[in-house]
Amino acid sequence: MYYQNLSSIQMSLLILTLLLCDVTGSITAKPQSEVSIGWDGKGLNSLRYGGVDYLGFGDLQVNQVVLRHAHEIVNDVDTTGVITIDPAKNTLTRDFPWGKIVVEYQPSGNRLDGKVEVSNRSENTIDELWIQPLGLRFPSKIREYDGTTPLLTNTLGQPAVIQASYDGGVLVLASHDGKPLQIGFPWSSDRPAATQFPLSINTGRVNMFPNSTPTIRRPIAPHASDTYTFSLRFGDRGASHATLASDVYRDFAAEFPPTLVWPDRRPIGALFLSTAAAGWPNNPRGWLQNGKLRVDTEEGIDLLKARILEYADGSIANLKQMNAQGMITWDIEGQQFPHATSYIGDPRAFETLAPEMRGIADDYFRRFRDAGLRVGVCIRPQKLVISSDRTSAHQIPVDDVTALLIDKATYAKKRWGATLFYVDSNVNPDDLNPMDAAVFKKLAAAFPDALFLPEHSRMLYYAYTAPIQELRQGHALTDPLVRSLYPKAFTTIYTADGPIDARHADLVSGVKQGDILMFRAWFNDSGNQKDSEIYKEAQSAK
Repeated sequence: MYYQNLSSIQMSLLILTLLLCDVTGSITAKPQSEVSIGWDGKGLNSLRYGGVDYLGFGDLQVNQVVLRHAHEIVNDVDTTGVITIDPAKNTLTRDFPWGKIVVEYQPSGNRLDGKVEVSNRSENTIDELWIQPLGLRFPSKIREYDGTTPLLTNTLGQPAVIQASYDGGVLVLASHDGKPLQIGFPWSSDRPAATQFPLSINTGRVNMFPNSTPTIRRPIAPHASDTYTFSLRFGDRGASHATLASDVYRDFAAEFPPTLVWPDRRPIGALFLSTAAAGWPNNPRGWLQNGKLRVDTEEGIDLLKARILEYADGSIANLKQMNAQGMITWDIEGQQFPHATSYIGDPRAFETLAPEMRGIADDYFRRFRDAGLRVGVCIRPQKLVISSDRTSAHQIPVDDVTALLIDKATYAKKRWGATLFYVDSNVNPDDLNPMDAAVFKKLAAAFPDALFLPEHSRMLYYAYTAPIQELRQGHALTDPLVRSLYPKAFTTIYTADGPIDARHADLVSGVKQGDILMFRAWFNDSGNQKDSEIYKEAQSAK
């Protein structure tokens, strides 16, 4: 009887409503396109997006807390604590005898923003902390996870961004607050399915992680606090970290603007005057890879000078033929010691380490300068220590790396006019990760007319340097993401012994956008002509 009293319009609306009920199961139900979370007495109990619950666990797991008093580690630190949930504020709190950790979640659109505040209420320093605020459960296997290598990153000289792709979508984890932090998905708890991962945040070191992971120096002083931030960004299939975390990359580039100005993108020649640890008693520094040379007699030194200047003249001819801007000599001190001390990287010490070069080095570099070429040397951020019998040596860390590098570069610039500097072994001594990019920012400011080419690099290095990458290790051009942040950024690609033909198109693309090719300049290498053709093709394509 009710239906008989409805108008035709009312009847149409009723039919449409019933159809929607049949499809969705509820009149109010609709496809979910925003992140939502739920709570219970232990923590988060749901994390939904697009109709899928991605939560593995949500109770904040505290795995490691290292407290120090002076230089002593405090034992028996409570990592259990008491949980308090405030669903109205979207917060979870764990209280401990030494302090508390508060995790706040804010869903917004396709994002879940997380903030972790750690308060130290003790008389000790929180030296290291490792927590897992939540765990994720993906609908299918994460393609980026190989089953072994942790999906970990850090905020050292880069935004921390990790992409996790699965059937039907992409999730990006991002963090950048301007302070050191390590974050990511260290393992899958359901291998080989690889669908469940804890979200890990740590400072200090985690022994379960590979030795290659950096040591994060971010202590919390007694009665102080610190805050870590992160966000989970959901996207459809085909999305990527570049799009889902574009604001993070943009903010990073704005916070660290580039200072490098280097219009000359012509190639650079690499020169090596010696060979390492040859063991030749009359030529212990391995000059010119010639075991018959003698550097212990005046006649031998005269012959060495003639041969080195002949080497210079031949190199100049090759550099000119390649239209190079200049060269870098790796070993003006010779290579008396084996790897990893073969490249000394201290031009200040060349006369002491290689006395036979006292009357040669100045003339050697002068020939290149007189030919209109830039000259350069290798420098290292360590100090060389030689054994008392001078049969062995090693490089040791110094407290002020920046001052040491400035001193070495200043010497080479004043004595030889050096403006190109290859920086060897620019890593932290404890974890062998690239050192703080702030060192290179200061170097670039101290030598605005010089170009620094570090062996190791992070994203931020491109704001101040032109890092060296090797073609034989798979590098053919600047990472597009780096160039999107710093449009004038460029890489120095060392092409020797690399697959030039196979990567020809990539090399042309890189040079067209400003990359520099580096080549072996002391002889007419077969790859040099290929490098020249790449430059010509890149120029004609502009």
